[in-house]
Amino acid sequence: MTCKKIILKEKLNKALEMTFVAEDLFKYINNLKEEEICLDFKDIEFMSLSFTQEYIYQKNKSLKKIKEENLSKDIEPMLTLVETRKKR
Repeated sequence: MTCKKIILKEKLNKALEMTFVAEDLFKYINNLKEEEICLDFKDIEFMSLSFTQEYIYQKNKSLKKIKEENLSKDIEPMLTLVETRKKR
């Protein structure tokens, strides 16, 4: 199966801050024909907690298989923390 790669810095910005940006990203993703999506976080410098929470919410709601690539040492723990808190 082919993974549709999306380079977030090119599609969005190097700073991911607003919840509506995550919502718009997943509107785009959910309209793609590919079932497997690879999100490339290379060169993403900042990700707010509100963006991260909405991102995880949208990811869990999506029928697509989402894979994150090139997570920085700052962003990976934030994603893990929010994912862990959502499971409680």
